[in-house]
Parts: sequence; structure tokens; C-alpha cells
Amino acid sequence: MYKFMLIAALAATPAAPAFAQSDTGRDFGRDAGPGYGATDGVNGFRAEPRIGYDRVITELNVETADDSASVREGKSGVTYGGELGYDMVVNTDMMLGVYGGIEGSSVEQCFPGTGTETCLTPGRNLTAGVRGGFLLNPNTVLYIKGGYSNGQIRIGYSDRDFPQDNFRVSDNLSGFHAGAGVQTAFGRNFYGKLEYVYTDYNGYEITDGTDKASLDFSRHQVVAGLGVRF
Repeated sequence: MYKFMLIAALAATPAAPAFAQSDTGRDFGRDAGPGYGATDGVNGFRAEPRIGYDRVITELNVETADDSASVREGKSGVTYGGELGYDMVVNTDMMLGVYGGIEGSSVEQCFPGTGTETCLTPGRNLTAGVRGGFLLNPNTVLYIKGGYSNGQIRIGYSDRDFPQDNFRVSDNLSGFHAGAGVQTAFGRNFYGKLEYVYTDYNGYEITDGTDKASLDFSRHQVVAGLGVRF
């Protein structure tokens, strides 16, 4: 029921290729000294805290038999959280890995109406995916990533004249994310990285005869991480 109320409330407001290895290709591991592999800073389990820029986009589309309208609003804030993963070097200079993460956000979007206000706040966001990259040198990886996202959205609606209509609910939205970044190791146990991630969530859609309304959510993030490798 709140999905219909949310769309109605907002509608009422003002508007990587494979890399061939040649005979003279690099073998980072073979060139390493005794007791320490040159790519140890890229291999193994890892854990990292993350923080960065977060921009959440809300898009409302309304179609009727006679007309259509679209409203797109964006709000920026800070994203913060952590990620766990495992990486390994394959084919001399390629890296493959898996990861999972959780993050929050400071973003809040409020849409004022006539005596009303609808506010959307992203809650926790869960991610799981795979990544693959190319070693620029024994300690630095240029990579792409992608996978599943599950984001929570918190919805608050307040009506000054009819407070009995006020409500606060939360819902979970599934989606996908994709991104790219660069990561460099500081010795065997520590690394830093910078990445961009785009996320698209499955939104809401309602149909009433020839009328249709949809509400969609997406986000853009630029995140820095400083991690430890085990």
C-alpha cells in the first residue's frame, strides 16, 4: 500500500579483454626473492574500511493516455562501510577475486508539497560480486568489478493537515552494480584503492488502466579504501 502512497506523494510535488602472454612476458612471482612472492601484496584474503562520495538519483515517470512527465532528482552525501574479499593472481599478470560488503549513506532526499513532505533515506546496502584486473606492476592492479546489490530505502511521509496519514516504512530493493578502480599494495599486508561504482535498483511500478507510474533509484559512488591483506 505504501508504494502507491509514495508514488502518489511524489507525483504531487513540484516537479575486459583477455591478455596474451608472450615468450618475453613478465613473471612477477618467478622474479621474487626467497620467502616472499612479488605478488603477495595482491594475493589472499583482504579486509578494508571504505569511505567516499555518494550521489543517489530518484526518478519518477508518469504516463497517461494524453500526456507523460518525468522528474529526476539527485542528492549527494557520504558513503561509508567495509568490504571483505579474496584475490589471486592467474596467468602471470591477471588478478581474479570475489568480495562482499556493507555500507551506509548520509544522503536524505525530501520532496515538499502543499502541507506535506516525503523523505527518502537510503539504509544499509549489501553487495556481493566478482572482479578481475591486470597487474600494471607487481603491486598495482587496474580492475573492473560487478555483482548483486540489495539496498534498503526508508520512506517517511508527513501531512500537516492530516497527521493520521503520516507513515514511516522501509523496504529492500534488489539490483546490480558495476565499477572500475585501481589498487596498489604497500608491502605484503596493506593496500589502498580508489574506485567508481554505479548501482541500479529495481524500483516500483503501478498501473491503473491506461495510466502508469514508476519510481526508480540509482546511485553513483567514488570510494577510497585502505585495507589489510592476510
